[in-house]
Amino acid sequence: MKTQPNLLLIFTDQQRWDTLGVYGNETIQTPHLDRLAQEGAVFENAITPCPLCAPARACTMTGFAAGKTNVYNNESAPATATDESIAAYLSKAGYHNQAIGKMHFTPDEQTYGMDHLILSEEMRGVRTAESLKDIRFDDYDRYLMEHDAWGWEKPPEIGYNELKPLVNCLPKELHITQWCGDRTVEWLKTERPSNKPFFLWTSFVKPHAPFDCPSHLTDLYAPEEMPRPWVSEKDGTSKNPYMESHRQAMEADLYSEQVILTNRAYYYANITFIDEQIGRIMQTLEEEGLAGNTLVIFTSDHGELLGDHRLWYKNLGYEGSMHIPMLAWWPGVIHPGTRCEELTTLLDIFPTLVNRTSEKGKYDGRSGLDLLEMLTEPSSVRRNVVCSEFYVAPNYMLHVRSKEWKYLFYQNGGYEELYHLLSDPHELVDLAEDPDFQHVKKEHQEEAVRWVIDYGNPEVALDETGHKLKVIPFQPQAAKLNPRPFSRMPWDSRIPPSLLPEQQRSWFWKELGGDWSKLIRLLGGGM
Repeated sequence: MKTQPNLLLIFTDQQRWDTLGVYGNETIQTPHLDRLAQEGAVFENAITPCPLCAPARACTMTGFAAGKTNVYNNESAPATATDESIAAYLSKAGYHNQAIGKMHFTPDEQTYGMDHLILSEEMRGVRTAESLKDIRFDDYDRYLMEHDAWGWEKPPEIGYNELKPLVNCLPKELHITQWCGDRTVEWLKTERPSNKPFFLWTSFVKPHAPFDCPSHLTDLYAPEEMPRPWVSEKDGTSKNPYMESHRQAMEADLYSEQVILTNRAYYYANITFIDEQIGRIMQTLEEEGLAGNTLVIFTSDHGELLGDHRLWYKNLGYEGSMHIPMLAWWPGVIHPGTRCEELTTLLDIFPTLVNRTSEKGKYDGRSGLDLLEMLTEPSSVRRNVVCSEFYVAPNYMLHVRSKEWKYLFYQNGGYEELYHLLSDPHELVDLAEDPDFQHVKKEHQEEAVRWVIDYGNPEVALDETGHKLKVIPFQPQAAKLNPRPFSRMPWDSRIPPSLLPEQQRSWFWKELGGDWSKLIRLLGGGM
């Protein structure tokens, strides 16, 4: 390698692995991502290190598991120093680091050493502000204000994460997905530095809930033709109280089959819209003469249950929540049509990017493996398991996945699940209490303990012996992670919770005096 390559990392938010044609989905239309996969590599067993937005992104940016970053939820401040991020290492190697889209770094002002950020954070700066003067509008907010469209990025009838299948209010040219694609293409054409390589992280907000359909794609997928969720007659009868609490918080049983299938259709439509933008980005690489020396990695922060097991969203250890798409493309380096069966994780992105530069190997304490090195030695078994964790005290959950099995551990009460993925890929038959498979469960418990000792947080995950997973007596109230149905939470924490979603925008408009331009001037325009 004569010169350090450009590095392009493309993220989606909350996209499960099986929503690309290249993974065998015959319904969804993703021609550009399928082409990228055909010209590059597909990682069949990619797993998120934490099935929640901010923790997964902190893991990606630092290469450390959530137990090390201390980012367990969407509000945590990281314990990892900024100089341990991908951007910090790439800066030492002479790179310009650019972020576009949804980064979801915590706290809001965190940059992880990126040189410049162009952000679209889903009104995050509005929802997390303690007062009107503390509001931090992002670049997409200001873009909508300039077009007299702020406040309409979601249908007014939809609350935060609500599973109500409606059509997005905005025309295609103002949609957040189009905006992210536009900004990326514009940056590649007119703003990238000409005298140094770049690391560009483009991150789309969608297909994260709510699944409001882009206005120009409402007829793309017929709900009645959508694949059905994977469900079992045992769903809803779990001995695990946390699982049932999670299901109740989603109010999943209130949705009709038509609503479920329409949500799935709109989720697919959002992915197809993203695919269109990725096609534009890849075309721009070609037009600008960048394709030959640019490594592209496409993936998502975590998945989406999408009705499987009568559950939605993420946070849990099932495949829909944990298993993510992962593709890599680099002409002349990655052999076209490669399919890698090895277990991979977002933690592998750190060494994969940093090792392409003069900073190769100048880091330690991370479990990640170099994806490109993995491709060059496909017969080598690199790891036995990958682990994923989720923690809202005392609900620590550890998910241990091998190629053949998955073991799920819930600290609050010590509940366990075990699935044989080869014969039961949809995780419908729990074998945790089957006497014939206790040895398998024990093997995965031991793998989990070793992983926690090496890369996790033993204080949180292990008992006083330091050799076993910690179990605490079940705390029923603590299992109720969401005191009210989070599918109907308001966008702004200051909005009276009694207001219906369609009343929330009117409330906020009144609070701000009904004049966005006046507000911009009041706050100095740099919110």
